[in-house]
Amino acid sequence: MRIGLCCPSPCLVSLLFKMFKAAIIFASAIMPLIPSVFGAAVVARDQIDPLTCVGAAKYIGISGTLYYSPACANLEFDCLSTLNTTASTDLWSVPSCVAGATCSGTLMTLAQCQNPAVSKPNAPHLNYNVYASIVGDCAWQEGGCPITSQNYIDFFYGQLTAIGSTAWPSSAEDVITHYWDPINAWTNTGATIPYTNFDDWLHYAPGL
Repeated sequence: MRIGLCCPSPCLVSLLFKMFKAAIIFASAIMPLIPSVFGAAVVARDQIDPLTCVGAAKYIGISGTLYYSPACANLEFDCLSTLNTTASTDLWSVPSCVAGATCSGTLMTLAQCQNPAVSKPNAPHLNYNVYASIVGDCAWQEGGCPITSQNYIDFFYGQLTAIGSTAWPSSAEDVITHYWDPINAWTNTGATIPYTNFDDWLHYAPGL
């Protein structure tokens, strides 16, 4: 059985021609937009999802062990304010950022939300002057020296004093249990933490 067309052959040719012409016009219109569309996709891929930023903001001052401290929140706020004021992406040259990172699981995410140029794995190494402020003059001796738990406590409380915090940890024991111990467990270097291992923690520890 032969199936007929809905219109004579000349009509079909005319219809196909019109469709082809329309396709060319559409392609001509859309092609200039393709680079910008793909460009936007690349930028979006580098941005943190806004919902992630909202979620991170809800956890300001909360450690990886889910311990909340307004003192920790103050360190985070000071860190973010300093980075914003100086337009810097070098978190680990700002003492309050280093201290804040040790007590919070959201600081790096919040810094990236504030400035997408901040990169966790590609961030500069821990500023050695900041490290020296943690361990003391032995940092400048040959081979340096590792961070002790007492060094860490003194640094943490010292940063709270430096930023004028009116909130303080409930106790030094809480600082050790919720902040120092998890870092010490991750680095797995015994009772103390050398510069290199602490720097690695700042760059690669999950949940930072």
